[in-house]
Amino acid sequence: MQQPHSANEYHTPQTDGRHAVREAVEAEIFIRQSDSQLFRATLSDLSVSGFRMTSYTHLDPKKLVYIRLPGIQTLSATIKWVDYQDYGCAFTNDLHPAVLEHLIKKLREFG
Repeated sequence: MQQPHSANEYHTPQTDGRHAVREAVEAEIFIRQSDSQLFRATLSDLSVSGFRMTSYTHLDPKKLVYIRLPGIQTLSATIKWVDYQDYGCAFTNDLHPAVLEHLIKKLREFG
């Protein structure tokens, strides 16, 4: 008799059911929305397709978020989910894997 499959057999912990592998980081970043000035947030993971951050400033989920990361141009993202002060965001345009690798290295240096 075959055993039932668990959800963990289908998704590795690195991807958590997502299309892209997420890298854990802890770094202070700057973000803004179209009608606000820059403010700090804490980045907690990053992938080619998006990121998770904590923001103590309320963000409007209907507006784009602009994120400044070290060494690259400002990136835009949409908010996909909100859990109190945590936000899951998807980049408007995916990062190239080499750019992600560079960013992870820089963020871990400065983080």
